Amino acid sequence: MTGAVSRRRSLAILAASLLVFTVAASAGAQYYPPGPPGDGVVISDDGLVLPVREITDDGYVVTTTCWNEGVVTGGTYISHVEVVIDPGHGGSETGAVGSNRLTEKALNLAVSELLIEELRDRGFNAIMTRTTDVRIPIVVRAEIARALRPDVFVSLHHNGGATARSDLPGTEMYHQIESADSRRLAGILFEEVQQALAAYDVPWRKTAFQGASSVLRVEVQDDLYGILQYTPGIATVLTEAAYLSTPAEARLLADPEVQKVEAVAIADGIERYLTTTDPGSGFNPMFSTSRKLSSGGPGGCRDPELGHIGVDEPGFDDVPEGTHRAAIDALRNEGIVDGTECGPDLFCPRQPIKRWMMAVWLVRALDGADPGPVTESRFADAPPDRWWVPYVERLAELEVTQGCDTRPARFCPYDLVTRGQMASFLKRAFDLGTGRPSGFVDTAGSTHAEAIDAVAAAGITRGCGVLPPHYCPGANTTKSQMATFLGRALGLVDRTPTLGGRG
Repeated sequence: MTGAVSRRRSLAILAASLLVFTVAASAGAQYYPPGPPGDGVVISDDGLVLPVREITDDGYVVTTTCWNEGVVTGGTYISHVEVVIDPGHGGSETGAVGSNRLTEKALNLAVSELLIEELRDRGFNAIMTRTTDVRIPIVVRAEIARALRPDVFVSLHHNGGATARSDLPGTEMYHQIESADSRRLAGILFEEVQQALAAYDVPWRKTAFQGASSVLRVEVQDDLYGILQYTPGIATVLTEAAYLSTPAEARLLADPEVQKVEAVAIADGIERYLTTTDPGSGFNPMFSTSRKLSSGGPGGCRDPELGHIGVDEPGFDDVPEGTHRAAIDALRNEGIVDGTECGPDLFCPRQPIKRWMMAVWLVRALDGADPGPVTESRFADAPPDRWWVPYVERLAELEVTQGCDTRPARFCPYDLVTRGQMASFLKRAFDLGTGRPSGFVDTAGSTHAEAIDAVAAAGITRGCGVLPPHYCPGANTTKSQMATFLGRALGLVDRTPTLGGRG
């Protein structure tokens, strides 16, 4: 792992350059077979997201914005995220246009920006396929998702063309025909967005697709929408929240407060999908069609001037100098936090750490390498196609975790880790002996009291407060605190504790 990390870091300090190899592309939205799954993305300083096909000694072989192949050096590399948000349309493809001249491409981007902020505030790692007004063919958007292997991929749109009156919003969610996960996500998103928009009293419009639907394109016997067709194995949903073609709805959607409401509703749906077993609702029977979509292909697309795509400066932009900076930088240099960043050059130090992320960090710290792929999992809620599941399996093999439940065996990957639980994980992971009483006044009666004493005696924790000294065993462990715990345990930063500090 450290060799790969060193290679990526060395690439990032080089001046950016691009060599493009053009591929033939005809106009329209015919079937464009995507390439093999990529290896993360590299992001330019001006926000272009380029899926990485291969990491070489000379740079990154990438798919360019217009589905060409190129080689770049520099930029910010990200290997994985939990959520990818795709603001539909862009550039010369405006999408629907309201009577108030609000374009769908601009609205999609505005809501997506609010959604990304909301997701990060809730502790999810998320990026967008586009951050500017640029045209990106559907096949490239799908390659971005496949390269990042997210748990959720949402392509965000707004609709046009409905004429039938409705007492409720004409919200439409489209899911993959063959994916139960995509279907459940669509049903949950429909519930959340429909409920949020129904609070507004406007003359709504709808079509027969109101609800959560799948659409079979007869000619290819697959999903009509390429964004669904090209992302097998990823829970993907295309959202159509309301109709820009209806003047009243267009005026409503132009309101920044309504855009925020929509973003929060989608975030609520994503969080419910990842943290509950809710089934969703609003499902329609499968539709079928012989029509072809007229946009979204790479034909006529021109790659923007890339020039220098940027230099990845050391460290994270959102980690201030202070208690945890040295440990976070040390873990980044070791490659331990790769794939757990919350965005380009962002660590989100105050985010509470989830159990799946803790597993990734601990396994890399203990083994000094990434585990190999797995074909099955002992935990019912850790499907083997998720990129972090091999780490969970390895953590169980090391007897650091037994999961969170036994009926059936579950790991609860999206549960947050309390400081008390973290002490127990660290005691088992580093085989810490029994420590002398720590002196914390708030750990008596805790099931983790012995582990807390052990990590305190080992110099891994300093507690959470003074006068009198507290450990705060029930508080959630933040990513920055976990970084400091792990940095001390590995000897990457000073272990000497002083009761009453923070960490």
